[in-house]
Amino acid sequence: MSAQDELRVLLAVGDRALERRLQQELASAGLAVCGRCLDGPSLLERAAGTGVDVVLASAGLHRLSDGVLQALSERGLPLVLLAGGSPGAARLPGPGRVLPASAPGAIVAAALRQAASAGARPPAPAPGGAGAPDAEAPPAALPAGAPAGPADAAHAPPPRARGGRVLAVASGKGAPGKTTIAISVAALLAERGPGVVLLDADLRGGNVAPYLDLDPRRGLVGLAAAGGRLDSELQPGPGFRVLAGVERPELAAGLREEALRSVVEALRGRFETVVADLGVPPAAEVLRAADELLLVTGADLVSIWNARTALPGVRERAGRATCHAVLNRREGREHYDAGEVGRALGLPVLGVVREEREAARRAVARQIPLPAAGGRVTEDLRALAAALSVPDAAAPEQAPLEPEWLAFGLAGRS
Repeated sequence: MSAQDELRVLLAVGDRALERRLQQELASAGLAVCGRCLDGPSLLERAAGTGVDVVLASAGLHRLSDGVLQALSERGLPLVLLAGGSPGAARLPGPGRVLPASAPGAIVAAALRQAASAGARPPAPAPGGAGAPDAEAPPAALPAGAPAGPADAAHAPPPRARGGRVLAVASGKGAPGKTTIAISVAALLAERGPGVVLLDADLRGGNVAPYLDLDPRRGLVGLAAAGGRLDSELQPGPGFRVLAGVERPELAAGLREEALRSVVEALRGRFETVVADLGVPPAAEVLRAADELLLVTGADLVSIWNARTALPGVRERAGRATCHAVLNRREGREHYDAGEVGRALGLPVLGVVREEREAARRAVARQIPLPAAGGRVTEDLRALAAALSVPDAAAPEQAPLEPEWLAFGLAGRS
């Protein structure tokens, strides 16, 4: 099916409020809801007819048994399942994808298109740890000022043909929670597959090592030095590997640009996903290597202004990277919503993470990623990770509004 064809979606979620939201958002994304079902048997009966390209169902749908799911799979009907809790807990016997029920409509629409394109073909088996570090392999030496050796092109995001993807996490000045988002994304992407590394690329002095109770003396500085070895500097994190950053800002003076470039390429060659937590200003060599860029902003006026101010320079250095925004720490109607922030920045907002102070305090006290601390914020972060796992999920970029919106926006809101 071409991207231009109107995809016919059979909706089976049961929840009226969720159903209304999905109908509106899928229609906005150019998809047609061709029918609604309230339970598993009616879903199976409706799916037996013609005029359905893909099924969107809730994992909690009444009488949605394993037998119903298996029957859909045997009929070759693509399925996207919405899970109320952890997406990994949902069962999915055939081709398809599991997303959180809170996933934005643009993400759901992208997953439906992807499932329909795959048709009845089973998903390709995951490579057996191809992107993860091999404990039995000899330590990898980092050539001084030169990229690492050839990487496995099977995991390369187009148009690149070497190794895994680099996901850079940036922000404007202030403290919108960039490092918390970077750690959370690394942890949740690691749940979906092996081969994730978190690079602390804040050259002013990164916070990843103290946040996760790791040794700040091991990491970027040691690896960038002549003869530094990747295996000796990497540290185990909660489900992923960590390359700590610069312990003190003065140590960054000895980091040459070509050495930092080599670090990124070495990580790209060893891991399927490199999550890079950038500083302010961001390291130019890491930005140039990025395949995707997340710009984290708070939901208040000052944070949005800071993000908008930083964006032109960040995008110029990021080159071909796909750019998204993440709206963090949003609480109440006094804060701007995703639509307003997207228009202000001219970027699609890939995720909205609510403020939850108790969960944040638990995460810091226990030195664990925020999703592991529980609470409503876990659902938001899982939706963001799911969005990052769907190719081409973002809506087209918007033209940013004029600066006057930011200067007088709060006064003009009802």
